[in-house]
Amino acid sequence: MFSHSAWHKKRFAENAEYREKVRAARRRYRETHKQEMRERRRLRLQNDPDFRERERARGRAWQRRKRYDKVYRISLADYDALLQRQNGACAICKRSGRALCVDHCHACGKVRGLLCGKCNSVLGFCGDSPAHLLMAAAYLRASCDHAPASSMTSVASVETGQSRASAEGRHCRCAGKAL
Repeated sequence: MFSHSAWHKKRFAENAEYREKVRAARRRYRETHKQEMRERRRLRLQNDPDFRERERARGRAWQRRKRYDKVYRISLADYDALLQRQNGACAICKRSGRALCVDHCHACGKVRGLLCGKCNSVLGFCGDSPAHLLMAAAYLRASCDHAPASSMTSVASVETGQSRASAEGRHCRCAGKAL
């Protein structure tokens, strides 16, 4: 049985001259009917919630692709490969189930990995400086060392996971947090 649409698709795919002729006709139609098409689209966006949601999702996906390409020079496939390589978890804290940001070097633009918002903010606020982060870690360790001896256990006990509350019956904000 003859199908005009199948014949048209085949001819469009195989014949470059025909393809250009059809595309030119479509461009002419869009140019001459631009206002009518805009009005139909505007009305459909107002009255059709499913269409409106599809268009919003399409717009978000387009913006995401554009941002990844323009800012980080990666595609969505590259992002998905990074996500899979990291098993869907933050590269620093290893927590999963969160939205992950693309972490990149601000000096050269190289993408380093995917981080949760908190870990990405920490690196950003420290200006991507390893020295700054090491000084911050030393500060946290030292602040536990300067607590009164009666409420303080060794930093080693904190690092092994023993909490001050269980060791001495006292409570501290940093009790039990691994450094």
